[in-house]
Amino acid sequence: MTASPAHAARPSAVPATGAAPAKKPRDMRLDFFRGLAMFIILLAHTPFDPWTLWIPARFGFSDATEIFVFCSGMASAIAFGGAYRDHGWPMGTARIGFRVWQVYWAHVGLLLVVALLLWTLDAQGWGDPAVRYVARVPILPLFEDTGPALAGLFTLTWVPNYFDILPMYLVILALIPAVMAAYLAGGTPAAAALVAALWLATQFGLLDLPSRPWAPEIPWFFNPFGWALVFFSGFFLGLRWIPVPPRSRLLTWIALAVVLISIPFAWFRIHDGLWLPQGWLLQDWIAAARAASEPLWRKTEMGLLRWLHFLALAYLAWMAVGPRGHRLTEPLRLPGAPARRWLWAAVAVVVVTLPWAWVADIAAYAPALDAWLMEMMGPRAEAAFGFDLFIPGERLNMTSVAAFAALVVLGWAALGPAGRGWVETTGWARFVPVVRKVGTQSLAVFLVSMVLAQAIGAALDVAGRDGITVAIGNLAGFGVLILTAYVAGFFKSQPWRRPAPARPAREAEARAAPAPAE
Repeated sequence: MTASPAHAARPSAVPATGAAPAKKPRDMRLDFFRGLAMFIILLAHTPFDPWTLWIPARFGFSDATEIFVFCSGMASAIAFGGAYRDHGWPMGTARIGFRVWQVYWAHVGLLLVVALLLWTLDAQGWGDPAVRYVARVPILPLFEDTGPALAGLFTLTWVPNYFDILPMYLVILALIPAVMAAYLAGGTPAAAALVAALWLATQFGLLDLPSRPWAPEIPWFFNPFGWALVFFSGFFLGLRWIPVPPRSRLLTWIALAVVLISIPFAWFRIHDGLWLPQGWLLQDWIAAARAASEPLWRKTEMGLLRWLHFLALAYLAWMAVGPRGHRLTEPLRLPGAPARRWLWAAVAVVVVTLPWAWVADIAAYAPALDAWLMEMMGPRAEAAFGFDLFIPGERLNMTSVAAFAALVVLGWAALGPAGRGWVETTGWARFVPVVRKVGTQSLAVFLVSMVLAQAIGAALDVAGRDGITVAIGNLAGFGVLILTAYVAGFFKSQPWRRPAPARPAREAEARAAPAPAE
């Protein structure tokens, strides 16, 4: 008698064989994209970091959080699916409970460490004297109403913003046993129905969790029952409960259209009228459509448009890396040297945009040039043309984008054939393993990044936020995350448990020989 496909795919309480199952190799795509998300999360949590203006969250409804949660779902399928399959539901659930326990204490420790850091900055005067650092993130109750705040921290009824990802994650982890039970009872349709029901109830505010004991009407910023839709999308794919989408040119174009169409409705510079003139019919329509569709893209409940936007973005990324991620192990195929006309155009753009694109850096490092430009673009321009040449601050980024694109063209040409070849081969071959390493140690890296983001923010408060200091701060932060990943990987490998290397025979005999009597 042949088992049905649905039944054969279900987790079994009894191992198929007495032999230990072979360890499944890690999916390089999973580690790579989760590693990229870790770098983005650092930028997103660094206070007033100009680089956050260019992270994916600014151009679409979804952001790095969806990447983290989706990849965590796939990783959980790989890590915990085997426990359910080989040891049954009770032991699989025990494995989940152990992970929830780890994430819970990671959350508690993270908030306390960040609170200590911010209190120290205030007490020692190491940051900007004008900034009260314990108020930079919403943890003042810990200092002003300590008892209720601590009780709320340990019972997860006080979940302040900035510290809301791990509580969401551990509640979703705690849902895995229920989803597995639904799957055992009714297969993929039953498991999917449970997840969909939780998500739908969240959209109507039926499963809100209180985020403050003193204001229970304020819910968690990340509702775990809504975000379970993203997590279990990855979980179902990881366990092959749902098929992998086909590699299709049509689907690629559809996904690309979804991503591009969402930009004006998600990017504040467009829907807030910073790049389009106020009063334009198109501008008014974009703003009105965004406001009307808010329930569909809200982050707290995981609006449907956020989920669809993420799926489109994930599909494009999946297509970009090739089957089984083979393009991550092959040389890049990048454009060759720019044509001469493009080089001249890039030079012209850099020169023309110089006074506006680098206004903060010129003011910081060349005050004399800054004063001369102010004179030429202000009084002198008014005398010559009848109007000044200043650009409103909200539109300065248009010149920054143009200048950056031009510098990329010039820099790519300046590398020469050898330099471009190195980037496509050796550079890429070194970059991918580092990012993957960060992705393999995501919890440790995440914890460090949340503390590090506040330290970088305080350092930038003192040093300033011009292009050079911001680049130094962010790149140093990336370096710390990479170091964290390798250190965590070293300790997780438990090298002290490996067999000791064989010693040369003479050394062994010398160690075994008794010492001569004195």
